[in-house]
Amino acid sequence: MNVGIVGNEAEKFTPVTEARAREIIRRLLAPADVVLVSGHCHLGGIDIWAEEEYDALPDRRRRPPPLIFPPKELKWSMGYQPRNILIAEHSAVVHNIVVSKYPSSYAGMHFEFCYHCRTKAHVKSGGCWTAKYAKSLGKLAYWHIIRGNV
Repeated sequence: MNVGIVGNEAEKFTPVTEARAREIIRRLLAPADVVLVSGHCHLGGIDIWAEEEYDALPDRRRRPPPLIFPPKELKWSMGYQPRNILIAEHSAVVHNIVVSKYPSSYAGMHFEFCYHCRTKAHVKSGGCWTAKYAKSLGKLAYWHIIRGNV
């Protein structure tokens, strides 16, 4: 089963929340029939950690290669949007892993709420757009919100 794993970039995590994210990723990848689908974000984080965890699986040699869709350009219309559509289309289910708040060290753009989900329950992520798009295709999508950011 093709499982899309998307979420926040690396700088939105601390070592503690990264460890929690990797635990979730390992759990999602554990079934022997899972094939990873992700987007190889140039900012690291969930996409890259999912690739690393997939490559580290004990039965990795018996699984098909992951389906990785990096953006062709680092802009929305010609890069991220088509990449996110491919992730949704090639996944049976999409899991979006996000943090509930920014770490104090995060110097990037801050948003008061996730404008994709219209919520303050988690930090904005392009993974939200991808998961919502997957749902529009009739696929399952789940949000994994990692609380706190110590």
